[in-house]
Amino acid sequence: MKNSIFALNLLFLFACNTNDVVSTDVNLAELPYEGKKKSKELLVHELSDPDKLNPLTSQGAGSSYIEHCMFMYLLDIDKEKLEVIPWLAKERPKISELTEGPYKLKIDYEIRKEATWDNGTPVTAYDVDFSFKTTKNPHVDAEHQRPYIDFVADIIIDEENPKKFSFLTNELHYSAEFSSGGVNYIIPEYIYDPEQLMRKFSLKQLSNKEEIEEIRGDLDLITFAESFNGEKFQREPGFVVGCGPYSLEEWTTGQRVVLKKKENWWGNALEGTQSFDNHPEKIIYEIINDKVTAVTATKDEQIDIMRGVSPYNFKKLSTDKAFNSKFFMFNTDFLSYTYIGLNMRHPILKEKEVRQALAHCVNVPQIIEIIMYGYAKPIGSFVHPSKSHYNTNLKPYEFNLTIAKNLLAGAGWIDSDQDGVLDKEIDGVNTPLRLSIKFNSGNDSREKICLFLKEHAKKIGIDLEIQVKEWTVYLDECTNHDFDMYVLGWVQEAVLDDPKQLFHTDAYNGGSNYTGFGDAYTDVLIDNLRKEMDDEKRTNMFKELQAIVHEEVPYILLYTPDNLLTISKRFGNAKPYIARPGYEERELILKSYKGAQQ
Repeated sequence: MKNSIFALNLLFLFACNTNDVVSTDVNLAELPYEGKKKSKELLVHELSDPDKLNPLTSQGAGSSYIEHCMFMYLLDIDKEKLEVIPWLAKERPKISELTEGPYKLKIDYEIRKEATWDNGTPVTAYDVDFSFKTTKNPHVDAEHQRPYIDFVADIIIDEENPKKFSFLTNELHYSAEFSSGGVNYIIPEYIYDPEQLMRKFSLKQLSNKEEIEEIRGDLDLITFAESFNGEKFQREPGFVVGCGPYSLEEWTTGQRVVLKKKENWWGNALEGTQSFDNHPEKIIYEIINDKVTAVTATKDEQIDIMRGVSPYNFKKLSTDKAFNSKFFMFNTDFLSYTYIGLNMRHPILKEKEVRQALAHCVNVPQIIEIIMYGYAKPIGSFVHPSKSHYNTNLKPYEFNLTIAKNLLAGAGWIDSDQDGVLDKEIDGVNTPLRLSIKFNSGNDSREKICLFLKEHAKKIGIDLEIQVKEWTVYLDECTNHDFDMYVLGWVQEAVLDDPKQLFHTDAYNGGSNYTGFGDAYTDVLIDNLRKEMDDEKRTNMFKELQAIVHEEVPYILLYTPDNLLTISKRFGNAKPYIARPGYEERELILKSYKGAQQ
């Protein structure tokens, strides 16, 4: 999931071996490694397969981490300073506000002169044009991606230097820099559109709703999209191709994804520049769909990096001297939150009182204490608490079954047949208050959350069925609104919030508005805050939106978890980051590379 948050000046400490706090003054390279592993390959644990490795259509967080090694944005994020930095672009763009004509902003970019594709041809503005047109093709499975770049209306390419170009926007946008350069990967036309079908269409056409409807039935537009959405461009080596430092060597479903470092990558000339240090010869993402098994594999040094360690295992490992002799243990703040999503268009859950009652059935302090072992903090909003526009007036719903019962009674729910389950006539049919809640397999914390909620809900007459799904199936069902309730989390980027993807009704079909939240008022509020350039006014709009979401309960917000992370001490420069995924696998250097012994 590629959701975004902007966070500045966030300070944190990270714990090592539980009893010690490692400060930035400690040289991790000097800490001894007492293991026996000598491989130059870096092995990273993944709980499930990527949903796909097409960078414009994938939605899973795991997919995005792997893609970040193969593909490049124009801009990236400095994981330490949490600042926008140039990546494929030579420098950060120049943004000018336009006072005449139909356009509002002009955003000037230049691509690095060194940048080339694997076939030796230069990366140019024509590739940028192709990449943005691909995302905006209405038949491409990128509905979740389109809201981020919908304000980009046209592109002007320098006739004398095809590395230079300007985006023109149809509206002001407070996150114009990063949204134009840091959310849409640049992909090669010669791989993804060898027949050059998309050259027939302009970015201007594909950015205009009326013109899109006129060309929607065009056979070339449809033919390209069917090919681009196909499995070949999702997972096959030779067809999953970017201009980044690694290439896809292998994907064996249920086992591993293997990336191989390119021998003569153009970016090697920029080594030492932020986001251009790439050291492991191979990065292997080992797929182990059971956290206990993954911990065992990590102990046996079959895994070098394990993120999202379960709180129970993290606490247990922190006292394991043998483990701590081989691994760093980091506990950092993290830009993410976990929530229960409710289908607001479900016949039962469309009633606000039912959603609020369910929120009062969730014992967040109990979840944090018993399931998370204290490695989490409660939240009252979808905005991360570290943000300046976080609405501090909002508090998590109180665990109170009496309030929950009263809400349901006030909405007409009674146990008319005395079977222990409340019921009510809906559309002329007596309907029991029976619902299902889904979570993804291998996630024991989410399973326990469901069990706790089932137990509490039963006490007030709600019958809750728990369903477990494999990750890719689960994600598809969430996207297609095939659920009553689900447990999920958003992992966020260190960039400005854009709530359109999650809460605008335009993002319901194919986007990330899984719950069906929103109406005309909230849509206008979201549209306006995206265009508001005054910080104070925009903050007030954000706080109003947060208050509405809190009242309407599309999400039962649970907590923002700590990022519990282990990294092998084979890597002397290992360190955690608050930005996702909490580490940078490409920059890790084996101690032996520095002349130290393994």
